Amino acid sequence: EEDIRRAAPATFINVFIIAGIFTLIDRVRRYYQITRPVKKIQEGLNQVMKGDFTTQLQKFSDSSYAYDTIIASINVMIKELGSVETLGNDFISNVSHEIKTPLAVMQNYATLLEAPDLTDEKRLEYAQKIMEQTRRMSFLITNILKLNKLENQQIFPQMEKLDLGESV
Repeated sequence: EEDIRRAAPATFINVFIIAGIFTLIDRVRRYYQITRPVKKIQEGLNQVMKGDFTTQLQKFSDSSYAYDTIIASINVMIKELGSVETLGNDFISNVSHEIKTPLAVMQNYATLLEAPDLTDEKRLEYAQKIMEQTRRMSFLITNILKLNKLENQQIFPQMEKLDLGESV
Protein backbone atom coordinates (compact mmCIF):
# COMPACT_ATOMS: atom_id res chain seq x y z
CA GLU A 1 0.00 0.00 0.00
CA GLU A 2 2.88 2.32 0.82
CA ASP A 3 4.46 1.59 -2.59
CA ILE A 4 1.22 2.42 -4.34
CA ARG A 5 1.00 5.79 -2.54
CA ARG A 6 4.55 6.67 -3.54
CA ALA A 7 4.10 5.48 -7.15
CA ALA A 8 0.67 7.13 -7.72
CA PRO A 9 1.96 10.72 -8.21
CA ALA A 10 4.74 9.51 -10.55
CA THR A 11 2.24 7.41 -12.49
CA PHE A 12 -0.13 10.38 -12.75
CA ILE A 13 2.69 12.61 -14.01
CA ASN A 14 3.75 9.94 -16.53
CA VAL A 15 0.17 9.58 -17.82
CA PHE A 16 -0.10 13.37 -18.04
CA ILE A 17 3.18 13.62 -20.00
CA ILE A 18 2.20 10.76 -22.33
CA ALA A 19 -1.22 12.39 -22.94
CA GLY A 20 0.52 15.68 -23.72
CA ILE A 21 2.89 13.99 -26.16
CA PHE A 22 0.01 12.24 -27.94
CA THR A 23 -1.95 15.51 -28.04
CA LEU A 24 1.03 17.25 -29.63
CA ILE A 25 1.48 14.43 -32.16
CA ASP A 26 -2.27 14.58 -32.99
CA ARG A 27 -2.13 18.35 -33.52
CA VAL A 28 0.84 18.03 -35.86
CA ARG A 29 -0.92 15.20 -37.74
CA ARG A 30 -4.12 17.26 -38.04
CA TYR A 31 -2.19 20.27 -39.29
CA TYR A 32 -0.53 18.30 -42.10
CA GLN A 33 -3.48 16.09 -43.00
CA ILE A 34 -6.41 18.47 -42.52
CA THR A 35 -5.63 22.12 -41.81
CA ARG A 36 -2.91 22.66 -44.42
CA PRO A 37 -4.80 21.02 -47.34
CA VAL A 38 -8.03 22.81 -46.42
CA LYS A 39 -6.20 26.18 -46.27
CA LYS A 40 -4.67 25.57 -49.71
CA ILE A 41 -8.08 24.66 -51.13
CA GLN A 42 -9.61 27.76 -49.51
CA GLU A 43 -6.86 30.00 -50.97
CA GLY A 44 -7.59 28.64 -54.44
CA LEU A 45 -11.33 29.12 -53.98
CA ASN A 46 -10.73 32.70 -52.82
CA GLN A 47 -8.90 33.35 -56.10
CA VAL A 48 -11.90 31.98 -58.00
CA MET A 49 -14.28 34.13 -55.93
CA LYS A 50 -12.24 37.16 -57.02
CA GLY A 51 -12.89 36.19 -60.65
CA ASP A 52 -9.61 34.43 -61.49
CA PHE A 53 -10.82 31.42 -63.47
CA THR A 54 -7.28 30.48 -64.53
CA THR A 55 -6.58 29.13 -61.05
CA GLN A 56 -5.96 25.40 -60.85
CA LEU A 57 -5.53 23.72 -57.48
CA GLN A 58 -2.56 21.40 -57.15
CA LYS A 59 -3.07 17.91 -55.79
CA PHE A 60 -1.26 17.01 -52.59
CA SER A 61 1.24 14.24 -53.00
CA ASP A 62 1.06 13.45 -49.29
CA SER A 63 -2.68 13.88 -48.84
CA SER A 64 -5.43 11.34 -48.84
CA TYR A 65 -7.39 10.27 -51.90
CA ALA A 66 -10.41 12.28 -50.69
CA TYR A 67 -8.58 15.60 -51.04
CA ASP A 68 -7.33 14.70 -54.50
CA THR A 69 -10.88 13.85 -55.56
CA ILE A 70 -12.20 17.13 -54.16
CA ILE A 71 -9.42 19.10 -55.85
CA ALA A 72 -10.07 17.39 -59.19
CA SER A 73 -13.79 18.25 -58.92
CA ILE A 74 -13.01 21.87 -58.00
CA ASN A 75 -10.63 22.17 -60.97
CA VAL A 76 -13.35 20.92 -63.33
CA MET A 77 -15.80 23.41 -61.78
CA ILE A 78 -13.29 26.27 -62.20
CA LYS A 79 -12.74 25.32 -65.85
CA GLU A 80 -16.51 25.28 -66.48
CA LEU A 81 -16.95 28.62 -64.73
CA GLY A 82 -14.20 30.07 -66.90
CA SER A 83 -15.98 28.81 -70.02
CA VAL A 84 -19.27 30.29 -68.86
CA GLU A 85 -17.54 33.59 -68.07
CA THR A 86 -15.96 33.67 -71.54
CA LEU A 87 -19.27 32.83 -73.21
CA GLY A 88 -21.02 35.52 -71.18
CA ASN A 89 -18.42 38.14 -72.12
CA ASP A 90 -18.58 37.15 -75.78
CA PHE A 91 -22.38 37.24 -75.69
CA ILE A 92 -22.42 40.73 -74.16
CA SER A 93 -19.85 41.93 -76.69
CA ASN A 94 -21.84 40.54 -79.63
CA VAL A 95 -25.17 41.85 -78.34
CA SER A 96 -23.66 45.28 -77.74
CA HIS A 97 -22.35 45.36 -81.28
CA GLU A 98 -25.63 44.15 -82.75
CA ILE A 99 -27.62 46.80 -80.85
CA LYS A 100 -25.12 49.56 -81.52
CA THR A 101 -25.32 49.08 -85.31
CA PRO A 102 -29.05 49.90 -85.68
CA LEU A 103 -28.67 52.76 -83.22
CA ALA A 104 -25.87 54.27 -85.32
CA VAL A 105 -27.95 53.89 -88.49
CA MET A 106 -30.98 55.53 -86.82
CA GLN A 107 -28.82 58.36 -85.50
CA ASN A 108 -27.36 59.00 -88.97
CA TYR A 109 -30.77 59.06 -90.65
CA ALA A 110 -32.19 61.26 -87.89
CA THR A 111 -29.33 63.70 -88.48
CA LEU A 112 -30.11 63.68 -92.20
CA LEU A 113 -33.77 64.38 -91.41
CA GLU A 114 -32.73 67.65 -89.75
CA ALA A 115 -31.55 69.07 -93.06
CA PRO A 116 -33.84 72.03 -93.96
CA ASP A 117 -33.64 71.56 -97.74
CA LEU A 118 -34.70 67.89 -97.67
CA THR A 119 -37.42 66.79 -100.05
CA ASP A 120 -40.52 65.05 -98.76
CA GLU A 121 -39.54 61.94 -100.69
CA LYS A 122 -36.10 61.76 -99.00
CA ARG A 123 -37.64 62.58 -95.61
CA LEU A 124 -40.05 59.64 -96.02
CA GLU A 125 -37.20 57.34 -97.17
CA TYR A 126 -35.09 58.26 -94.12
CA ALA A 127 -38.04 57.76 -91.78
CA GLN A 128 -38.61 54.30 -93.29
CA LYS A 129 -34.95 53.42 -92.75
CA ILE A 130 -35.25 54.49 -89.12
CA MET A 131 -38.37 52.30 -88.76
CA GLU A 132 -36.52 49.32 -90.31
CA GLN A 133 -33.69 49.68 -87.81
CA THR A 134 -36.17 50.13 -84.94
CA ARG A 135 -37.85 46.86 -85.93
CA ARG A 136 -34.44 45.17 -86.18
CA MET A 137 -33.50 46.35 -82.70
CA SER A 138 -36.89 45.33 -81.33
CA PHE A 139 -36.40 41.87 -82.86
CA LEU A 140 -32.94 41.59 -81.25
CA ILE A 141 -34.24 42.61 -77.84
CA THR A 142 -37.20 40.23 -78.11
CA ASN A 143 -34.81 37.37 -78.90
CA ILE A 144 -32.61 38.30 -75.93
CA LEU A 145 -35.65 38.24 -73.66
CA LYS A 146 -36.70 34.86 -75.10
CA LEU A 147 -33.20 33.52 -74.52
CA ASN A 148 -33.30 34.74 -70.92
CA LYS A 149 -36.70 33.11 -70.42
CA LEU A 150 -35.43 29.81 -71.86
CA GLU A 151 -32.34 29.97 -69.66
CA ASN A 152 -34.43 30.39 -66.51
CA GLN A 153 -37.00 27.77 -67.51
CA GLN A 154 -36.85 24.27 -66.17
CA ILE A 155 -37.57 21.57 -68.70
CA PHE A 156 -39.02 18.30 -67.45
CA PRO A 157 -38.82 15.39 -69.87
CA GLN A 158 -42.01 13.48 -70.56
CA MET A 159 -41.49 9.75 -70.37
CA GLU A 160 -43.49 7.49 -72.61
CA LYS A 161 -43.25 3.87 -73.67
CA LEU A 162 -41.45 3.13 -76.90
CA ASP A 163 -41.65 -0.04 -78.95
CA LEU A 164 -38.00 -0.63 -79.70
CA GLY A 165 -38.78 -3.36 -82.23
CA GLU A 166 -40.93 -0.98 -84.23
CA SER A 167 -38.22 1.67 -84.14
CA VAL A 168 -35.58 -0.76 -85.36
